[in-house]
Amino acid sequence: MTSSIKDATEANSGGIQTFEVTKFSSIQIVAYVLSLIVTFIALYLAVSGGDVINPASRWIFGLLFFNFAVISYFAIGLVGQISKLLKQGKEAKTGARLHIYYVRLFIFAAAMPAILIAVFSAFTIGRGVQTWLSGQVASAIEATSSFGKETIQQTSDAARVDILAMASDLNAAAAQYSSSPNIYRSYLTSQTGRRGFVAAYLYNSNGAIIEKVERPTGAPAPLKPKPEDFATARAGDVYVNIDHDLIVRTLFKLNGYQDIYLQAVRLPKPEQLRLVQQAEQIVGAYRLLETRQTQLQVVFALAYLETVLLVAIGAGWLGLASATNISMPIARLASAAERVRAGDLSVQVSPDYKLGELTTLILTFNRMTTDIQNQRDAIEKSRIQAETRSAFIQALFEGVSAGIISLDADHKILAANSAAARLLDVSMPELFAKGLFEIAPEFAPIISDVTRNVGAQGHVERLTGNRTLIFDIRATYAGNDLVVTFDDISSQIAAQRQAAWKDVARRIAHEIKNPLTPIQLSAERLASKFAKEITTDREVFVKMTDTIVRQVADIGRMVDEFSDFARMPAPRFELADIGEIIRQAVFAQKITYSEIEYIVQLPPEAILIEMDARLMVQAISNILKNAAESIAQAEMETTTRPHSHKIEVKLNLEINSARIEINDSGVGFPLKDRNRLLEPYMTTRSKGTGLGLAIVARVMEEHGGSLILADRQDGQAGGSVIMVLPIGEKTNSLQGVVK
Repeated sequence: MTSSIKDATEANSGGIQTFEVTKFSSIQIVAYVLSLIVTFIALYLAVSGGDVINPASRWIFGLLFFNFAVISYFAIGLVGQISKLLKQGKEAKTGARLHIYYVRLFIFAAAMPAILIAVFSAFTIGRGVQTWLSGQVASAIEATSSFGKETIQQTSDAARVDILAMASDLNAAAAQYSSSPNIYRSYLTSQTGRRGFVAAYLYNSNGAIIEKVERPTGAPAPLKPKPEDFATARAGDVYVNIDHDLIVRTLFKLNGYQDIYLQAVRLPKPEQLRLVQQAEQIVGAYRLLETRQTQLQVVFALAYLETVLLVAIGAGWLGLASATNISMPIARLASAAERVRAGDLSVQVSPDYKLGELTTLILTFNRMTTDIQNQRDAIEKSRIQAETRSAFIQALFEGVSAGIISLDADHKILAANSAAARLLDVSMPELFAKGLFEIAPEFAPIISDVTRNVGAQGHVERLTGNRTLIFDIRATYAGNDLVVTFDDISSQIAAQRQAAWKDVARRIAHEIKNPLTPIQLSAERLASKFAKEITTDREVFVKMTDTIVRQVADIGRMVDEFSDFARMPAPRFELADIGEIIRQAVFAQKITYSEIEYIVQLPPEAILIEMDARLMVQAISNILKNAAESIAQAEMETTTRPHSHKIEVKLNLEINSARIEINDSGVGFPLKDRNRLLEPYMTTRSKGTGLGLAIVARVMEEHGGSLILADRQDGQAGGSVIMVLPIGEKTNSLQGVVK
């Protein structure tokens, strides 16, 4: 029926459903115009009438019914389009509701005046027809009809009288008819003119003209009487015939003649003829109108109904077309706005519209989306740069070994790196859940001293697991947030102390060892030279000299240890079996401490590691010696029950390291300041020098390993020393060598 146009612009790809707009084709526009013309022609014919097409004739009805079919076609199309728009409106297609509103508005604005005019016209025409057919008009029509009849009757009577008089005179002159034909013709002409006739004819009963007299001009053609006319005349009556033009023809039988009939013809007066004709037309029109009153009203009603429908249909399609010019760009704007909402800022709406305001609105929308796109690109670029910087800062944040924690005004943790949780020996969720001061209350005094202008710094000791760590803490404000950084400096301090003790040991060994030899030699010479000469308290003298020699020897051994600690040689690495080294160290200790049971658990295969075998044997021997001394001290302190004498040595091979675990049944290690036992001259025994563990720690450090002092994991009394040695690629490739 119509061509369908769908909003297929670039804005329509954003997911919004748009309406469909239909429009007339060229043929339909021509058909609509012709339908209007046919309606007006039908109205004109119904009002004007005519000789060819009378009012309310079948031609008018045919035109109107055909036109109504055409109008119904357009009406069905409009109703279908409105129904489609209603359906699309329910489906929330953009612009459909606006179209419906405009169609309703246009139809109402156009149809209401047409309906009012139609109702008014139907009322006035109906009243007019009723007025035409009212009693007064009917009386006037009847009077006009009577006037015409009377005029005709008077004309007929006058002609009757005149032809009887003329017949009487002609009967008197019947003798001249045969004897003097010319005189008789002259007499007939005289009688015709004197009686007011324009022609006179003498007929026989067969209808043949025997004699005639006609006026030179204006006489009508002779009209042969009909048989019934002759019959009326033979009966002695005058036959009078008045035709439509009021020409009077009379026929009378002349009794003075043998089978002769007189026909006289008279013309009407022009004024009389006009009045009679008008009266006849008026009466005829009135009679026709009276018989077709209902048909005429139907014609007018149908014509006005078609007019209203055409106006309403035209207004509806005009509303659709006008609404399209408004709602189509609005629909495209809505679709484009939906795409913008979905994040597509590249959408542009075509501004090719006739309405300047809508074009301005669309151009403004396009500029807005362009500006937003540029701003978003700038924001996205800034975001990428910020993410890059953030990733860099995060990598830096996570890459540092120090712990970093950001606190808000209420000292709640805003951010923290993994090093902070590792140093505090907690998980990240636990760190955020509990807070810094609950986990590490030792930090509070230093952090509380910080101000916005001046930061705070200090060292604290914190027990973490089995180790006492020393933390260097720094706190400062970054905006409104408080940033706390802390690091474990236990190893640094231990290294500093070890370096300091090495220097002290070297000085002590140098300053003390030099006079020890003269002292020892002098004491020995005194004992050998003067022991026999002393008679009184000789035993005391010998005992004192022996004491001097023994103490000098002890001091010498201590000085040797100082010297060894200060001059510990650099390790010489080579592949060696760590299991065999453990066996050598255990064997040497078994000889010295035979009362102790040694339990050694080693893998059956050789574990080759690059190390200095001599230093490693010394280190393991020191640990075993300390374990034996710890067992002896525990035996002296335990008096209520027997004490076990047992040392367990285990070697476990892990992924990248070898783990030597030595467990004893001694007194164990103190919980506080446990790690300080690895520093020089730190000992818990009265006769210890405090260098054994320091030397072991240094050996492990030289080998890239670690030394851990802990409690036994099986819950029994005693201590546990864990020595961890790294295993390199070369070492791994040599695994599997069986001893």
